[in-house]
Parts: sequence; C-alpha cells; structure tokens
Amino acid sequence: MEREMVLCLAQTIHTQEGALPRPSISAEPGTVIPPGSHVTFMCRGPVGVQTFRLEREDRAKYKDSYNVFRLGPSESEARFHIDSVSEGNAGLYRCLYYKPPGWSEHSDFLELLVKETSGGPDSPDTEPGSSAGTVPGTEASGFDAP
Repeated sequence: MEREMVLCLAQTIHTQEGALPRPSISAEPGTVIPPGSHVTFMCRGPVGVQTFRLEREDRAKYKDSYNVFRLGPSESEARFHIDSVSEGNAGLYRCLYYKPPGWSEHSDFLELLVKETSGGPDSPDTEPGSSAGTVPGTEASGFDAP
C-alpha cells in the first residue's frame, strides 16, 4: 500500500514541475519590417499542442490559432500572419500554447520594429551626418542604432 502512494505522488510532482516545455517565437522575414510589408510570427512547441496563442505585451490583445502543424516527431508550429504592418503593430510579442491538461509558460518576448529599411532618398538614415562614412546619394546600411 505504501509503495502505491509513493508512485502516485511522484507522478503528481512531475506534472506540477512543468512537464510542458516553454514555446519559442520567431518572425519571418525578420523583426524590423517596413510599413505596409507583411510579417509572419511562428510559435513552436511540442507535439500534441491543440492551440497556440500569440499575445501582445499587455496581454489584452491576442490571437488564437487552432491550425497547428506538425514539424517532426517532437515539434509543432502555428503561424500568425500580419499582411500589412503599421506603427500600431510594433511592440513586444510572445507565445504560449494549450496542451491538455493546461497552458504552457510564455515564450521569451520578441520585439517587432516597424520602420523604413530601404535607405532611399526619403529615409532619415541617408541624411548627411546621420551615419559615419555615408556618402550622400549612396544607400545606408540599415544597421544604424535607433
């Protein structure tokens, strides 16, 4: 009788210690997106996930995706598309997922920046003096500090 109690307790402790791994988040084509362009967030977790959730930094805005793809024997993914980004889309994003019996922890935050990256004539990156070594009329590198 005592042996059964120990086994049951060990299983309960294992479940409470976070058997669900933290999800990861990434963005394509990247985290610096020009206004009007598209971006796709990818949230990844273990196989068996029923729902992925993409949250904004304040947790008041989120999107759920039940369209979960299996990437291999141990990983699944959901994609969240923004067709035309604007300044309002900039900010911190993170993922979590639901896999019975509960929700996972949050992923790390991913920061989306919305700004011109072309370095064209209207871009402030090409103004004289704003970037060391920039010759007027040439394209800026796009790696200037904000």
